[in-house]
Amino acid sequence: MSSPQEAPLKRYYEQYWSRDAPPPCDDPLFPTRLRLLRERLSAAGARTVLDAGSGAGGLVAELSSLGFAASGLEVSERAVRHARERHPGCSFLVHDLETLPWPVEPGSVDVVCSFEVIEHLLRPRSLLEGAHAALKPGGRLALTTPYHGLLKNLALVLSAFDRHFAVEGDHIRFFSDRSLRALLEETGFRDVSFQHFGRGPGLWAGTFAWARRP
Repeated sequence: MSSPQEAPLKRYYEQYWSRDAPPPCDDPLFPTRLRLLRERLSAAGARTVLDAGSGAGGLVAELSSLGFAASGLEVSERAVRHARERHPGCSFLVHDLETLPWPVEPGSVDVVCSFEVIEHLLRPRSLLEGAHAALKPGGRLALTTPYHGLLKNLALVLSAFDRHFAVEGDHIRFFSDRSLRALLEETGFRDVSFQHFGRGPGLWAGTFAWARRP
C-alpha cells in the first residue's frame, strides 16, 4: 500500500535524477565512507548488505566486487534504471523507504547501510524501522549524515545559515549526535557509536553511525 507521501516523494526524486545528479561515488567523501564501512563489515563478519537509498548503485557495485551479497532499495525508478544499466550484475528494487514494510525478507540481512539519506526524509523514523525489521538479530545498521555540532552550528549561523538551511534545499532534517542516538534507540537499536570524518574537529563534514539490532 502506498503512503500519502509516496507520490510527491517519487516525483521529487524522479526530477532530481533527471538533472543527471552525480552518483554518490562522485562525492569526494565516498571513499572515506566506504573505508569506514568496510572496516566494520570485516569486524562483524557480515555477508549480506542492503543499501537503503542506493541511488545510481555505486555502493552496491563496490560491495559486490568485494564479495558481499549486496542489493539496493531506491525510490527513484530513473535512478534504478541507471543503476541496472551501469551495474547489470547487481540487484536493485524500486521502493520508498518511508513505506513499510520493505520488500525484504524480515530478519534476513547482516547489515543495512544508508549513506546520506536520512537527512532527506520527511519521516526518518521509517528508515530506521525498516532497517530494524530487515536485519537479523545481532545485525548492524551503518548510517551517515552531515555532522552538526556546537562549533559547526555556530559557524553556520554566522556565515552560511541561509545557504545551509535553504528553505527549498535537498536536506530537510539536521541531526546532532544526541538527536540521532535518541532516534536510533527509540527504534530499537543498541550499542550506538559515532565516528566523525571530513575537515577536522568541531567542523566535521559527516557522521558515521554504527548500531546493533538486539
